[in-house]
Parts: sequence; C-alpha cells; structure tokens
Amino acid sequence: MESLIALLYYLIMSSDLVFLHGEHFSRCEARVDKHFVGYCSLQFMSAGGVELKYDQETFELAGRWFWPAFPGPRIRFHTAPGQKYWEHRYVAFQGPLVNRWMADGLFPKHPQPAPRGVKWAQTFDRLLFETHRGGRWGTLRGINQLEHILLILAEHRHEAAPNEPWLATLLKKLHDAGQFTADYETLAQEAGMSLSTLRRQFRRLTGVSLHAYSMQCRIARARTLLGESDFTIKQIALRLGYSDVYFFSKQFKQAVGIPPAMYRRSRQF
Repeated sequence: MESLIALLYYLIMSSDLVFLHGEHFSRCEARVDKHFVGYCSLQFMSAGGVELKYDQETFELAGRWFWPAFPGPRIRFHTAPGQKYWEHRYVAFQGPLVNRWMADGLFPKHPQPAPRGVKWAQTFDRLLFETHRGGRWGTLRGINQLEHILLILAEHRHEAAPNEPWLATLLKKLHDAGQFTADYETLAQEAGMSLSTLRRQFRRLTGVSLHAYSMQCRIARARTLLGESDFTIKQIALRLGYSDVYFFSKQFKQAVGIPPAMYRRSRQF
C-alpha cells in the first residue's frame, strides 16, 4: 500500500512539473536572446557579471544573483561590459506547478540578489544532481529542492516589499471560498483605484495577473474539496462559480495535469 501511495504521489507531482534540462558552466560566455515559449527557467550567477534585459528593461548584475526566464517578454542576457565570463547554473522546467508558484508569489519575475547565509552553489548543485538523476525519487527531490530555493527567495522579497494594506485585504478576499467569482470592478473600488490601476499594481507586486491569481485560488479550493469533501464534481463546480462542469473539468486538468475524478481517486488512498 505504501508503495502504491508513493507511486500515485509521484505521478501527480511529476505531471505537475517536468524538468527539461539544467547545467553548471564555470566560465559561461553565452548570449541568450529569445522568447521563452511554454517553459520557464531559474538562472543563478555565483561570480562574474551579466547584462540582462526583459524587453526594454535593462539590469546590470554582478556577483551572486538569481533571475527568471518565463513566457512573455523577449529575454536577453550576456556577459556584462568589462567582464570576460560569469559562473552560471540554471534549470529549465514546465508544468502546472509553475502557475501555482506564480500565483502564490513564489516564482520571481525580476532579478534578485542571492540572500546571505545560504551556500547557494551547493544548494543549486543539489537541485541539478536530482534533476539529472531523474526517475521517481530524483524528480520528487528535485521539485522539493527547487521549491525550497523559491521559498527562500520569496521570503526575502516579502521582507523587502513595501507595506500595501489594500493588497493584503484583496488577497484574503480572493482566498475566501465565497469570493471566487469576485467582481473585479467592486474590488478595485474597495481598494480606492480604477480597475486598470488595480490590475497593474497587482501584477507589479505579485508578479502575476489578477485573473490568473484568482483562477489559481479556485483550483486550489477545488483540490481541497475533491480531497476532503463528499460533494460531487458538479456540486464542486457550482460552488466555485462554474455553470458548466465540463468547462470546470477542462480548466482543472489544464492546471493540475489530471482530471478532477482521477485527482479525487488519488487522494482516497
């Protein structure tokens, strides 16, 4: 039974995140200029310097830095002027779990200095080891290690973030079980700003759109109800504001990787 549970957990988690590739270059001189389509990556520089651009936004990085790559902007980075190379580690991945990390504010949207007090080279090398090992345990340990890194980065961003009381109130409402069909216009009025300003400020502070975050809250609530309640899938869809159970099932599968019924069966062991 324990082995069956472990296998089911692996199947769920591995469908949530797939590691594509990752490497460590001690003397990197690469030039990257591309739109990332369908996948993300986390880059780590432990020495040297990099010039980084997201569309027209430019950053000069030197020393120990993390930066993300994700679908959307044209992303360019190369050795910074005056530098010959940089020491580079990265890992690339895709899957619904990335969307949840973004919705929860774990995945960075801008470059971030590596927080002090962590042996980052060793930490990232452990991540690369597990992703290269692959298989059930390598995948699960890799997911765990990557999330561990993202949690540390997110905590430091949170500590440095400006105090925004309206954001805390809004996040609470979006997480509230009865607010998944929230009226964005009303939320904007309650926050004292126009809807366009609310959308812009929300993305700036969380790294994800207001609608995407709301959708992730609905899916998270759906996972809880599927695992902890006796409601039918149709009843769960209605409670979350869906009038069409088939549309709910489609969105759930897109976000989680498996249909609601299969997810519920996996939680019954």
